[in-house]
Amino acid sequence: MGGVSEADRKEIRSLEPTINPVIIPNCAGDEMFVEKLAPKNLKKPTILFIGNFDWLQNTEAVTILAEKIAPIIHKRIPEARILVAGQNAHKKLPLKSGNNIEVISLAQDDSDTVLRLYKTSTLFIAPIFGPGGTRLKILAAMASGLPVISSQTGVEGLNLENNKHVLIANTPDEFVEQTLRILGDVTLYEAVRKRSYDLAVKEYSWKYIANKLEIVYKQIKKS
Repeated sequence: MGGVSEADRKEIRSLEPTINPVIIPNCAGDEMFVEKLAPKNLKKPTILFIGNFDWLQNTEAVTILAEKIAPIIHKRIPEARILVAGQNAHKKLPLKSGNNIEVISLAQDDSDTVLRLYKTSTLFIAPIFGPGGTRLKILAAMASGLPVISSQTGVEGLNLENNKHVLIANTPDEFVEQTLRILGDVTLYEAVRKRSYDLAVKEYSWKYIANKLEIVYKQIKKS
């Protein structure tokens, strides 16, 4: 039996102690990985959040972003562009595009726009406080060379260290602080994005997952 995170493994063991689960993590699709980390303009940043807005956690995240984070970011960085994109964005979100935030509704199969948004943005922000979800948006950002600012909940189950692969923020004020911090420090920006990209290649790519699955299948066959 397998799971995608350590939390899954612990839950399975609590239900059936005789089972020894194997963790097979989620991964970013090959199309999300950039070939190299392109230069980014931190003076005119594009801050991105992408999600499926049929999920309450994502609509709550955008409400926090729009009401408590974006206005302060724009006061401090007037040229910042904040994008919210996803399925059913205009239908499900309690906001429209305005001075502080731009809303983009995506069709379910519009992978070209998703790729473009990830690869042309500067920073990924994820003020997610509700449990659940597979964190694929975080992995996609890492593969695309975007530094990530997330709540602890938003990266739960991923092998990410604060201030190394990700910047953790657990209140709206901390999200503002971390956003200003990384956009004002090019050395920190490049270090975080490189370490997170390298980790995505090493542990969250199809090649890595396929190798791990092959080992598991061989063990199953032997038993």
